[in-house]
Amino acid sequence: MTRKMLIFAAAAVLIALISFFTLRSVTTVMPHDPTVEAEQLVLVVSNQESANKAVLQGFVRVDGEWKFNFACPAVLGKNGMAWGRGLHRENTRLSDEPVKREGDGRSPKGAYELLRAYGYQKNVRIKFPYVETAPEMICIDDSRSEYYNMIVRDEKIADAPDTSHEQMMREDDLYKYAILVGHNTDAPEKNAGSCIFIHIWRDSDSYTAGCTAVSEANIMRLLSWLDPAKKPCFVQLTRRSYLRLKEEWGLPDVTI
Repeated sequence: MTRKMLIFAAAAVLIALISFFTLRSVTTVMPHDPTVEAEQLVLVVSNQESANKAVLQGFVRVDGEWKFNFACPAVLGKNGMAWGRGLHRENTRLSDEPVKREGDGRSPKGAYELLRAYGYQKNVRIKFPYVETAPEMICIDDSRSEYYNMIVRDEKIADAPDTSHEQMMREDDLYKYAILVGHNTDAPEKNAGSCIFIHIWRDSDSYTAGCTAVSEANIMRLLSWLDPAKKPCFVQLTRRSYLRLKEEWGLPDVTI
């Protein structure tokens, strides 16, 4: 091979390497909108990471634009929010922002599917998937269990009575109506948080163990509005994260 041919070959390899790494960089930083397929959006925004008060708003996508439908006050986990596992990419979180862990008293930040509703009443006339709660239904929050972050019948843990869990039919009726949030439900990661719902609050001055809660009237309003055909998406963010991700996620303008 002549010297000129060697130079051309080296140049070709260099160009190929530059193109490869440039393409990798572009791929890595490409925007990702987890709401892209949704025609309904349930958006919760709080003032800061540690806040346990927020505003929940509903939007519907019309001709590619989010149109406001309703708003109501909401309460969050005692210790605010932390990034959970859902529809968003893991690298969305900034290095100084907390990650959701089991028992941390934080509601999951990010974008999530709304999977189904549970309730004590029969024959609730809504479009959204609804399961009548039975007394033996429990949600497993014990990361040692093979049923971690699953709603099962209590007979599943008959051989392990010390398995930590929540009763779906509660004496305080906070789960009289509850919407299961798709946090850590796809191949559940141990200790990443479990049993996350939108449910009924005690009152506007309360907080939750990690869920999002609203008044009974407002959860009924939400349930009557949700339409599975519109692929509703649940987005929960702090003000700082909302402002940072608004354009990338195609979020509507809200007053915060």
